[in-house]
Amino acid sequence: MTTECKYILGDKVISAVSTTLTPSLTKLRDDVLRMHQGPQPIMVENIYSDARAWAAHSADEDWLLWRGRRTFERLRNMTVTANADELIVGLPAFRHPTENDQVFIEEANKILATMPPFPGSDTGHFHPDYEKLFSIGIRGIRQQIDEYRKINTDIESQNFYDSCNLALYGLTSYINNIERICRDNAEAGKDGNWAELAEICEWVSSEPPRTFKEAIQLMFFATIALWIGEDHYLTTPGRIDQTLWRFYVADIKADRITPQDALDLICALYIQLNRLLWPGSAVSVLVGGRDTDGNAVVNDLTYLALAARRLTYLVYPTVAIAWHTETPDELMNYGCEILASGIGDPAFFNDEIIALGLRTHGVSVPDSYNYMNSTCVEIKVCGASNMWVASPYFNCPQSLLDVMGQVAGNKINEPKNFGELSEKVRLNLAAKVEKAAQEHDEKWRLRADRGCFPLASCFISDCLATGHDFDRGGARYNWVENSFVGLANLADSMMAINELVYENKEMSLAEFYGILKADFADNEELRKRIRGRLPAYGNDDDRVDALANEWATFIMDTSESQTVGGHPYVPGFFCWIMHGVLGSQTMATPDGRYAGQPLADGAGAAQGRELVGPTASVLSSTKWCQQRALGGAVHNAKFPKTLMKTAHGKTALKNVITTFLQRGGFEIQVNVVDADVLRKAQANPEEYADLVVRVAGYSDYFIHLSKIMQDEVITRTEHEL
Repeated sequence: MTTECKYILGDKVISAVSTTLTPSLTKLRDDVLRMHQGPQPIMVENIYSDARAWAAHSADEDWLLWRGRRTFERLRNMTVTANADELIVGLPAFRHPTENDQVFIEEANKILATMPPFPGSDTGHFHPDYEKLFSIGIRGIRQQIDEYRKINTDIESQNFYDSCNLALYGLTSYINNIERICRDNAEAGKDGNWAELAEICEWVSSEPPRTFKEAIQLMFFATIALWIGEDHYLTTPGRIDQTLWRFYVADIKADRITPQDALDLICALYIQLNRLLWPGSAVSVLVGGRDTDGNAVVNDLTYLALAARRLTYLVYPTVAIAWHTETPDELMNYGCEILASGIGDPAFFNDEIIALGLRTHGVSVPDSYNYMNSTCVEIKVCGASNMWVASPYFNCPQSLLDVMGQVAGNKINEPKNFGELSEKVRLNLAAKVEKAAQEHDEKWRLRADRGCFPLASCFISDCLATGHDFDRGGARYNWVENSFVGLANLADSMMAINELVYENKEMSLAEFYGILKADFADNEELRKRIRGRLPAYGNDDDRVDALANEWATFIMDTSESQTVGGHPYVPGFFCWIMHGVLGSQTMATPDGRYAGQPLADGAGAAQGRELVGPTASVLSSTKWCQQRALGGAVHNAKFPKTLMKTAHGKTALKNVITTFLQRGGFEIQVNVVDADVLRKAQANPEEYADLVVRVAGYSDYFIHLSKIMQDEVITRTEHEL
């Protein structure tokens, strides 16, 4: 089978591309599915490298130099693999520790225990400056270091530049190790494209890439080096229809590559990412949107990046479209066509409001278009930012339960009215936000002393120019993002309390708390009434939607009133898996949710509460301004796959998505799968190994989810269009 690409490049008509993987890529993909059924192996050599490097550290060695040497040792000593099926090479040799390893690991850990502990918080969710790397190469970055060290002559800057050079030598050493493997295989006459791969490795180990193959290979090398060498887990390929576009254009015009070749290479990149990371996390690609000049971006690679996601059909990467008012219908139609296949991608990000939100935080206009969902839905500026995400997750309804518990325990008086209750809940939640901000501000300070990432600093503006490390204020943009979980549960619970306690006076707040503490035992009729008859967020009901708006606005105001690292604390509303984790720790809530059940899975309605339809649902969740929620705001939707078999169904799906975005929604993601299929997968997981679903900002294999999370996905409202 073949499909036509959507665009014409110059005078060359883009030829048809296959809708099936090559045999080699199919083999690698099938290997991934088997691998993901077992526990993830580790990089044993990193433990040994760290121990050797720290054992050689002395009090006289500047901390920055130690961090550079640590990265160098990790990358130089990293064991790597390569096989004949790979179009892109450089994967580390992960393995499970042997009994002999355990002895050495114990000794290594004794040495590492003498190291000052890392202060913690986010080091992953990383997007390097690929444009810079592709423009000047590794040698060019070294030349920049030489030039900047003439300008920034203080001792700290000089040590910083020495540290960066050490890290870059580690990167080059890692690439050279791969090159040797490829040359040895070529000389031995082994099957595979070893000679070409060796030449690519040799060139990009110092020089900027000249071709699409060289660029995508260097991208993977940088990903591995940052991931394994400096613990920047979840380093993402990012906006590949922009960063790789000029190489694709040049190769097409010179007949060095075909669209099919490019598609195969993108598929190879996606598969390698799945061999690097086991299920349960996220790696992302974002296409469309605008370039730094504000021009709309839609090209062959936009479509090929989406097509590769459909072809590989693995858990990574998630692929999303950055939507704006100039996004063509063809792209939206193609996105909905892929969604209809059931893969859960693409998601749709609102390029308009995200760019505006970034500008309110001091991001320049060009940089505001050059953002990335760091892995799930949290926003970072590409190649220029040190931004921590999901730091931490806040349980919104817990603050209400805290106040209700204080009333029931006679620690505070019963609030006289709904307004007084609301104020007490606000004070409780605000105190938690303030405490978290103080803790993360302290971590930010400690990271400057006992963090530091010289390799990351080479790929993040403006670290080299200023002579300051990534963790010492060198990045152009620096802030921390949090995430609030269960907004819908809080709004619906406040609505129920107002109705039952303050308007109808059916019970006191303390009595309601007792019912919740008993998990609605002997009060099931009350629970059903709350769930079925009281207003709920997600149904275009202004009474409860106004409450959601009020609480969302309060949360964002409260977050931004705090500072972390000298910058306002940036709010978000997404969950990853934390709606399940926090829900498991939370007693029953006044919205009729049982104890232990997941909280609402994003910024939209709670699961099963949308009773009017998908349009009403998106109308509710777009009644509050999401522009400030750069920590991410997710609207989850679910539609039966049977409806996607008709053109009408796909058009209606597109209209729902477009309505959400036009009204200012931050991000929308859709599961197109029948509930009965999910139940069959629960019963017979071995038959559904590659069933991928959207969870809450990320995708995962359905069978990999816990039972409670599987039930949560099944429970989400299945809309009939």
